[in-house]
Amino acid sequence: LVDSALGGVGRAVLLGGVFVVVVILALLGNVRAAIIVTLTIPLSIALSGLLLNPLNIGLNTMTLGGLAIAVGLLVDAAIIMVENMLHRLHGGGDAGERRERAVKAAIEVARPILFATLIVVVVFLPLFGMTGIEGRMYQPLAAAVIAAMAASLLLALTIVPIAAARALGRSAGGDEDVRVIRALKRVYAPALDACLRRPRAVALVTLLVAAPCLALGLRIGSDFMPQLDEGAFLLQTVLPAEAALDEVDRLNHRVEDILREVPEVEDVVRRTGRAERTEDPMPHTISDVLVVLKPDRGRDLESIEADMRERLENLAGIGVLFTTPLGMRIDEGLGGTPADLAVRIFGPDLPQLAELAEQAEALMRGIEGIEDLRTEQLTGLPQVQIMVDRQATARVGLASGDVIRAIRIGLVGEEQSEIWNGQRRYDLVVRLRDDRRSSIEAIRTLLIDGHDGSQIPLGQLAEITQTFGPASIRREAGTRRIAIEASVSGRDLGSTAADVRAVMAERLKLPAGYFFDLGGRVESQARASRALTLAIAAALFGVFVLLTMALGSAVEALLILATVPIAFIGGILALLAAGETWNVSSLVGLIGLFGIAVQNSLVLVTQTRGLLAEGRTLPDAVREASIGRVRPKLLTAATATLGLLPLLVLRLHGTEIERPLAIVMIGGLVTSTLFTLLVLPVFYLQVHGWLDRRAARTAAAS
Repeated sequence: LVDSALGGVGRAVLLGGVFVVVVILALLGNVRAAIIVTLTIPLSIALSGLLLNPLNIGLNTMTLGGLAIAVGLLVDAAIIMVENMLHRLHGGGDAGERRERAVKAAIEVARPILFATLIVVVVFLPLFGMTGIEGRMYQPLAAAVIAAMAASLLLALTIVPIAAARALGRSAGGDEDVRVIRALKRVYAPALDACLRRPRAVALVTLLVAAPCLALGLRIGSDFMPQLDEGAFLLQTVLPAEAALDEVDRLNHRVEDILREVPEVEDVVRRTGRAERTEDPMPHTISDVLVVLKPDRGRDLESIEADMRERLENLAGIGVLFTTPLGMRIDEGLGGTPADLAVRIFGPDLPQLAELAEQAEALMRGIEGIEDLRTEQLTGLPQVQIMVDRQATARVGLASGDVIRAIRIGLVGEEQSEIWNGQRRYDLVVRLRDDRRSSIEAIRTLLIDGHDGSQIPLGQLAEITQTFGPASIRREAGTRRIAIEASVSGRDLGSTAADVRAVMAERLKLPAGYFFDLGGRVESQARASRALTLAIAAALFGVFVLLTMALGSAVEALLILATVPIAFIGGILALLAAGETWNVSSLVGLIGLFGIAVQNSLVLVTQTRGLLAEGRTLPDAVREASIGRVRPKLLTAATATLGLLPLLVLRLHGTEIERPLAIVMIGGLVTSTLFTLLVLPVFYLQVHGWLDRRAARTAAAS
């Protein structure tokens, strides 16, 4: 599984890198410049490996996923540097003059490159505050992105200017656009002019498009983590507590035979029960059935799981819960249960808990998406109950403890010595023969030694009855509880949990002293959502601080932050089109998209300010900067999109975790590009014009 997942994600990263190189060569317009930018990709990845090594972050699917994100972003700094040097070196001159131009060109863009890169770093930095399994999975991804961006920044400010000054020193016309870019600019320029002439219409259209899409984002379902294709299912079968081992074995054999009839199944292996002297004991009535799937399958995992569930649903007397081997270990470690959803009812009385659990199970059966419903059994385990008669024992001179000790030795046994056979040790345990403890009548005849040497049958000293009692009593925080567990199929976990909570709160009548809550995977989802909310808030604050430092204006920083969420429209629509949900992966993709959108907006505003400093009017500066950003913006969008495209398009093993992330970022990059090129210039012109008019009125009044 590990080798296959690493191989799949590694191939995706390699293909993404190849696509990025092709785009750079096609759109940059200068072969030497394209080669310089291209060489920063392997150098940045190699340097990022050196940076990650001291942090003990090795090569895994998440670090490779981080490199897949970074491979389209790390060339941005080099592209900005090389483009500016192409522009400044155009026009000839002697060697000394060209060297001065190269130094000036590098200094001009060093500050924008620094802040643009720091914005991406700050966006991913809060992911290190996440805890739990989601933190352990996505912190390496964030570390890989940050390391790659730091390496690209180092190269863009040192090696790239030197290489560009030497390699581009004799290039003539190196800043000319290729045919595709010229064609796009011919279309873009009149479109931009039309938008600048009609700011109110642009604002209205933006609002009419953005508001419904952002509202749709609130209606997208939510889950915890994307499901990894482990190439196997793990089914947990549960029988009543009183079931004999032979019956457990017979019914599980039937389950195995049914599962082997599924075309995609390669092998079925079962383990029944687990020893009591382990960290995770399991009674003989619970079995783990491992279903190994064939590598080449004609159906996806959801279809195979639905087929298995349909084949097993009519099998009476046995409950089945579907999960995966890795998923079970993760879910049991986080929520104490492999179930997606568990309604836990707390209270002091066991019979009352059992009755409430029956009511809750009946209510849950009517909720869409609930599958594999089962209730923990509190009663039903046959027991032999021995009540010592204190008066009878006192008459023969015995204490209750004497009788209890004799019962324990006779029925359970007592270790008396050890036997060594070579290097192996065996306990010597004394207890009654099986036929003397296999029935109540035999137990009644157990002879108890009196202090005077007499022997009294146990039946004369205690009342012995056969009854049914609780198989186990489960507690949390010192309070008894019972759980009703279920899987969620055909629906997202978040909305299903919300429906279950609403139905329980409205229709389950709990006596005083009883309460319920929801557990299982939904607990991990809620914790991850809170952590990501804090991460997004921290990223917003960090980006605002950087924008204010870079621009020297809190108003312009707020303008960028207020308008960037419009770029999320594409990510939301892409999630809807792909049938995905909001989960840890897609929310991390949203964070990455936010960083790219802010980065592009910052570069546009910085270039506009540079043109204003050269004496351009505000409308001319905005127009020229916007048209000048067509090639770098398209390069950024194309490299970032194509770097992630293999994760989305190719069904490679191990890419399932990063696929929602790729969906959000690719979809968002489309609308982010359009927004930066058409909408942001209009908003910036209007806000800057309003600030100039307000400053003029203030000056006139003073």
